[in-house]
Amino acid sequence: MVIVLTYEEKKTLFRFLALYLGSLFILFALIAYLFYQVEYRLYHNNAKHQMQMKANNLSSQIIHAHMSNSSLSLKTLSNDSSLNIGFYDDGGKPIVTKIKKKINFNGEFYENDKHLILVDESAFGHLGVTYTVIQENSFFDKIDHIKMQIISVLAFLYLVVTIIGYYLAKLFIKPIQMKRIQLNNFIKESTHELNTPISALLMSIKPHGQMREKNFERIEISAKRISDIYKDLTYLFLKNSQSNTRSTKKMVVNKIIKEQVSHQKPLSLKKRLTIIENYYDNIVITIDEESLIRLISNLLSNAIKYNKLGGVIEITTNNQLLIIKDSGIGISKEHHKEIYKRFYRATNESGGFGLGLNIVYQICQNYNIDIKVKSEIGKGTEFRLRFPKSTVKKV
Repeated sequence: MVIVLTYEEKKTLFRFLALYLGSLFILFALIAYLFYQVEYRLYHNNAKHQMQMKANNLSSQIIHAHMSNSSLSLKTLSNDSSLNIGFYDDGGKPIVTKIKKKINFNGEFYENDKHLILVDESAFGHLGVTYTVIQENSFFDKIDHIKMQIISVLAFLYLVVTIIGYYLAKLFIKPIQMKRIQLNNFIKESTHELNTPISALLMSIKPHGQMREKNFERIEISAKRISDIYKDLTYLFLKNSQSNTRSTKKMVVNKIIKEQVSHQKPLSLKKRLTIIENYYDNIVITIDEESLIRLISNLLSNAIKYNKLGGVIEITTNNQLLIIKDSGIGISKEHHKEIYKRFYRATNESGGFGLGLNIVYQICQNYNIDIKVKSEIGKGTEFRLRFPKSTVKKV
């Protein structure tokens, strides 16, 4: 089934994604910035340390050569594959240098146009060298490389969380979609359900007041069907406002069953059904009357509605058990756990719009009635209700 998002659902989806992705983007950006700062300081301090060690080593060689009157080539000392080295006198004039930039001799360690520069004075004028200047060339290349790595990882993570976010958003919106579809189906099915008996009523009314016995039968069936639909809708959607006004009392289950069998007799006769009633015990339960009527009415209505022409319905009360068994179309096993959901329909055969069994289940939950279903496609359905400890009397 292809589900098309409505405008409001799309807005909800995009809001969820925007909030989710925006929050994660800020979080990842903050983590990336902090990581960059740590790495920058680490590389910076490491470069400074390496340059200072190199400067100390050079100064040591210069001082040693001067003190021992040994020959030393400053040009040879300035040769280094990774660093530019320069030696300057006390006036800042170069003696030997590979550094082309103007040097700030007041700064010990500073950055200049993508280069790190260290000015060291530890030679103390030996061999005429007052300042040893070292220029590091690879630091900012390393930093740019780190930046690219961070941006790449950030982009990859953002792509991953976008995909995950979209998937989560779809999961988030799915229940809303399903509810909308169920509500749309309910509106369509309820319209059809109401239209059928209303049309039968209109067709049964003859001009000049002429009515046949068969028309009276149609009117009776249609009126009762509309009444049952109204009672189900009232019970389900107005139950919260009416729950405080409903009073519970001891009710005889068998009596309500007999009343409902009589109430739905026209419909059962129309389908030529045989109803077998086995009352071995009287079940008495404390419950409000309307709930018990809705419970029995919906189970019996389903047994009639989804039965085959000329089928059988068997009703049995025994100890604390009520069993309603039919020879109808049956329910496949994969639908057994879903049939009690509101608006859910296991089949498109016959009428109904998925409220009856939801009402039955809610009543069972409210009054601690254990309900089990046993069904097989083409062979029929059996609902088994075990009532809580109640007064059981022999019939």
